[in-house]
Amino acid sequence: LHSTMKAVLALLSCLVASTVSAPKNDLTCSICVDIVTDIENFLTSDTTEQEIVEFVEQICSALGAILPDLEATCKALVESQLPAIIEGLVEENLNPQEVCNSILVCP
Repeated sequence: LHSTMKAVLALLSCLVASTVSAPKNDLTCSICVDIVTDIENFLTSDTTEQEIVEFVEQICSALGAILPDLEATCKALVESQLPAIIEGLVEENLNPQEVCNSILVCP
């Protein structure tokens, strides 16, 4: 799990660096797709929703360390949409981009 978090942090650092100048909705969309991808990779048949919440909160905190505004955006997104994200991935078999489109985060 630790190496996964390091990979996620490296990826998010690059993402944030490359999208800070992007419009807010593009940034939010990019973050959504990355977070949903991480959730998809983290999900296993025995992963509990609480474990997923803790995992995503770590990602949000890491984002906050890079760009403080992102932590709140990330947490708000996750708190309001986590059930829909999990449902999209698990029950509807959507890919991360489709999940973010379905929860109206991406244009």
